[in-house]
Amino acid sequence: MPRWLLPLSLLLVAVACNLQDANTPAPQADTLIVGRITALREVAGEPGVWEVEIKAGLPEVMKNVRQRDGRPVPEVEKDIVVKVRVTGESVCWASLRPGDLGDFRVGQEVAVEPVPGSSALVGNKLLTAEAAQVFLFSSYQVYGLPRSLGPLPEGLRQPRDPARINSVGFELTPLPLRDGRVIYFAAGLQPSALAGAESAPFGAERPGMRVGGSLAAWATGGFRPYRSEWLGERWSTPQPVPLAGLAESASARITWINDAETSCLVEVVQGASGEATRRLLAGQRAGAKDPWGALQPVALATGGNVGDAQRFGKQLKALVWTVYEATNSDLWLSQDSKAGQALEPRINTLGPEYAPRVGRNNVLYFCRADRQLLFAHGVVQDVRLPGRQRRPLLEAAPTTNGSRLFFRVPRLIPGGLDWDLATAAQKGAGWETAVLLDEWRPQ
Repeated sequence: MPRWLLPLSLLLVAVACNLQDANTPAPQADTLIVGRITALREVAGEPGVWEVEIKAGLPEVMKNVRQRDGRPVPEVEKDIVVKVRVTGESVCWASLRPGDLGDFRVGQEVAVEPVPGSSALVGNKLLTAEAAQVFLFSSYQVYGLPRSLGPLPEGLRQPRDPARINSVGFELTPLPLRDGRVIYFAAGLQPSALAGAESAPFGAERPGMRVGGSLAAWATGGFRPYRSEWLGERWSTPQPVPLAGLAESASARITWINDAETSCLVEVVQGASGEATRRLLAGQRAGAKDPWGALQPVALATGGNVGDAQRFGKQLKALVWTVYEATNSDLWLSQDSKAGQALEPRINTLGPEYAPRVGRNNVLYFCRADRQLLFAHGVVQDVRLPGRQRRPLLEAAPTTNGSRLFFRVPRLIPGGLDWDLATAAQKGAGWETAVLLDEWRPQ
């Protein structure tokens, strides 16, 4: 039986064992909720909060798949109603990219991932939860059930054009120079979650990804740095940034580069994600057209696994970097070339902090888990894109004058998420709608 059906089929058992008032919510295990929307309504007295009422049940497409494969179709307890709260922190997927709850309609089949700890049973027929993510079920199929898609639609593997900045492979760590007319970023191929003929990696096969006719060891699941420049009418084909001395299996990304493109910081990653070792290295060259010299360790960046760093301040004597642990990471700071120390508790928490980028007036952009934040005037706040519900972004990097932000945004691919590079102009205290870099035209 699919895991999301288990709590629904056991609801009556849970109630029978619960001697409390039937109207008292009883906490339930948080599992995926599936069914059909029967109502959408705003919650009175709570601006920006909506209630989505769902008739729980196995979606038609999954019934068809099970019948096709000769497997039994499990039955869900009849008359179970689910009421899900959708807030401004929820992420809504009616297509391959995040949108708004307004993209959903009564009668559509959906899948809901609850906020951990929010699921509760009221009486014996009502399940309540708060939504972390709401998917149109056809979108959830791509993300969580890719093998139920049958033959993979070609559109889910596009774009694969190496002349573009964005593909269905890895693009991460955007660094804008010259107000965004030059972009450094890291790229690689996504491993496929599919089998057989569909098992080829996803993404654009870019220059530098092959060694002697075969894909390099780093190319699938890893990344290396690339550069693209606005040519007045189009973006140049991204070209690899050769860095000497890297093992073929090592991933590498430039996390800071100066305006003259003669000095950079590079995070080098070796090993699987859960056991990866990281090093922060510095590169120098005489001119922007010269090859990079041998990468050297950054002595000031103390800690075990270190990387994802930026130089800033007068004469670039300040350094902020990331110290990684097994399941966590924190930000450290060195000023005036003195010994570094961990940043204050408003920034470093029990969650993972990473991707420090310092903007105008020493505003610190950084990430905590799956959230993009900034620290300014002693306050940590969210960086939000327009929309009633949250549109995720990560690794935000501002231009020198702070008028534009560059970052990565998610897209669903079979079995998970892909991230593409995008930009948004400043608008008041916030930001305008994000534009994917291939579609953006610098003025």
